[in-house]
Amino acid sequence: MNETPDAAASSQAAPPVQPDNTARFTGLAESYQKYRPDYPPEALAAVAAYWAAVPGVPRRLADIGGGTGISARAMLAALDEMGGDAWTAQVVEPNDDMRGQAEQALADRPDVTVAKGTAEVLPFADGELGLLMAAQAAHWFDRPKFYAEAKRVLAPGGVMLILFNNRELYDDPLMAAFEEQVETSVEGYWRTYRSWNLMAELHDLDWPADVTEIIHPWVWRLTPEAFTGLMLSRSKMTPYKEVHGDAAAEAAILDLARRFAAADGLVDVQYKTQAACVRR
Repeated sequence: MNETPDAAASSQAAPPVQPDNTARFTGLAESYQKYRPDYPPEALAAVAAYWAAVPGVPRRLADIGGGTGISARAMLAALDEMGGDAWTAQVVEPNDDMRGQAEQALADRPDVTVAKGTAEVLPFADGELGLLMAAQAAHWFDRPKFYAEAKRVLAPGGVMLILFNNRELYDDPLMAAFEEQVETSVEGYWRTYRSWNLMAELHDLDWPADVTEIIHPWVWRLTPEAFTGLMLSRSKMTPYKEVHGDAAAEAAILDLARRFAAADGLVDVQYKTQAACVRR
């Protein structure tokens, strides 16, 4: 039955529908796998060393919102470098397209499984995990629910890792020009959409034994074509493509990148990898 205006205005009115963040990368998984950067080995080695400071923690990794498997593979490589007993891992990803890419990318890793699931209801037993990771994903979560689940599934001494490859949005000339181009094209878009005080949020939790931040600056050199693919692999670029059309959007980004290319034809993208480590 259709709702009347009076009913809609009543105290029983339904709450507004929230966007389904799990569907944001549908159709983008292949380009995500192809164009997204890896994580600097130096940053992940520092995370591995932090994890290893407490002995006896299970060598069981879970990568939540693990996408196409990029972060799980990189973190396992750093953990394996430490030696010792072998690790097992599970990538938990709600999006079917992304999960399919992860299954392909990790097919050579029998120690890694890929499962459908969400950050808010983790598919693990109490105290099962030694390392719980969310890479390029925590801004999409209902974080209070995720943090409560982290407390439950981490073993004593285990670590929750919130990991981001953060582009320099203002100090990098190419990224500053790109973000201005998008902001002037898409109503409601702002380059700091995923910026919040993560460390203050983590320090406010009632369960950590320790909270530590690791920052690693680095520069990624890539072709203008690869830069264009990287930018278009972002879910936030869907409105930009809708405004301009796919071909024109791609051409505009490629033209911008070529204007910033160095003599060797490559562009520099400045990053700071942020690893927030929370000890259970």
